[in-house]
Amino acid sequence: MATEEQKVRDFGLIFYIWFLIVLAAYAFGAYSIYQMTAINQNLTDWVLAKFGVAYSFVESYIWWVILAVVVLLVIGILIAYLEVWLMSYVGAELVNTVIFGGTALLIAAGVFLLVQYQGNLRWIGIAVLAPAAFILVIVLLLARRIILGSKVFEMSNEAVNEEKGTLIPVLFFSVISVVTTITGVAGSIYAGANLDTWLEQSGRTSDWLEYLVFFVIIFIYLTIHWTMLYFSDAINICIFKRWNNYKDASIRIAMKEIWKVKGSIILFGTFMAFFDAIIKTVQYFAKKKFWGKWKQNKAVKITLKVLTVIFFLFILLLKALWKVLKFLNYYTLTIIVVEKQGFVKSMIRSTDLAVDSAADIIIGKAGVNIAKGFFTVMTFGVFSTGGFFLGYYWLADLFGISAGEIAGISFKVMFSLAVAAVFFLFGYLPTTAILRPISTAYKTILFFHISDPFRGHTGRRTRISEDIQKNLSKITADVMETYDKEERPVWEKKAEDT
Repeated sequence: MATEEQKVRDFGLIFYIWFLIVLAAYAFGAYSIYQMTAINQNLTDWVLAKFGVAYSFVESYIWWVILAVVVLLVIGILIAYLEVWLMSYVGAELVNTVIFGGTALLIAAGVFLLVQYQGNLRWIGIAVLAPAAFILVIVLLLARRIILGSKVFEMSNEAVNEEKGTLIPVLFFSVISVVTTITGVAGSIYAGANLDTWLEQSGRTSDWLEYLVFFVIIFIYLTIHWTMLYFSDAINICIFKRWNNYKDASIRIAMKEIWKVKGSIILFGTFMAFFDAIIKTVQYFAKKKFWGKWKQNKAVKITLKVLTVIFFLFILLLKALWKVLKFLNYYTLTIIVVEKQGFVKSMIRSTDLAVDSAADIIIGKAGVNIAKGFFTVMTFGVFSTGGFFLGYYWLADLFGISAGEIAGISFKVMFSLAVAAVFFLFGYLPTTAILRPISTAYKTILFFHISDPFRGHTGRRTRISEDIQKNLSKITADVMETYDKEERPVWEKKAEDT
């Protein structure tokens, strides 16, 4: 039998080509920033004039500012992990309470409004009760799947709580994302401002060439974004895979694992970036070029309105297709990492698994959104309240902000609200960052325990708490009865048991 190293194609050339493109893209973005600041000196002077006072203020307290940012981020990370620890015990109960309890509240509200308003106003109660009843039917039909999804979500928090290193790849991606965004925006603006000149110098004036150049620029930076995102997710998938298999997990081991499939990860990121770039390019040029020309003609306002509706629907259709594409590729990265399959085979297999476990995927996304709301409320309460009182009773007096008001609101209150907003921002960033590992853990655990066993990969070793295992086994047996296994073939290839 061939070893895993013999079965996996390295795609080393693709990786090195991609790496050179990344360096070139960042260099072009940095060059664009330099050109725009060096040539447009008036713009630079205007920015410095407008923000010179604020810059002088920050410069005077730069070390205090850095210390405050570090402290806020540390506290934010600690609170985020505290929330994950709490969700690892009550995550299932929270999701079930929100879904079942929220549906019950909608029904109650609809009945109350139906009784409260009579005559011509009865439509208010019907308008609330009708969709609430529809939601209730769906919830009752998927009750077992919802309970299962909530348990898997709770287990995902348990995995993140035990493997705290999974936040490191996400934070690394966040930094890379900021760099990519800044250089990408700068490169796009610089290219857009000089594209006509470049085309005239080359003797070409075709609008389609302009579209193509813009598309290539956007596509390159989006490729960097998606591949970096998938590399960070792939590291965490490896960690959660080893956590699930009752082995020691580490970033070093995960890096070694994903290096074997780096080419497939790049191809997957390039594939997703291509469709993302199409949507963004269509939106940009449709607004800038097409609608701008139509607006010059005042005699076609009715036609413009019709075309606006058509354009709006077209964009909605594109975005809907984009969501379907992401849904069908829900397991693609997991299959690439776990089974060392190529990009095309993983994408085809992911489509089968996504169709089978559609309800579980939707429930998982709902669970993460519920957790996000829960985290946001806690973060808002802790950071915003603390920031407001700190700004009002200490920082405002320290900086001499006490007198004056605008529209009946004192400068001191406005300053305190600004401090509260800044505190919330730095508390919210770690919270949103830690949600990414939870989503990755849910996807990986769902693959191991539900989707993958159903397609022929049974008997994997698992490491989960006894209470979750007991509930999971019972619910899984019930849920499996709702699958329609006959319509699609079982994946015959046997995966590793380690």
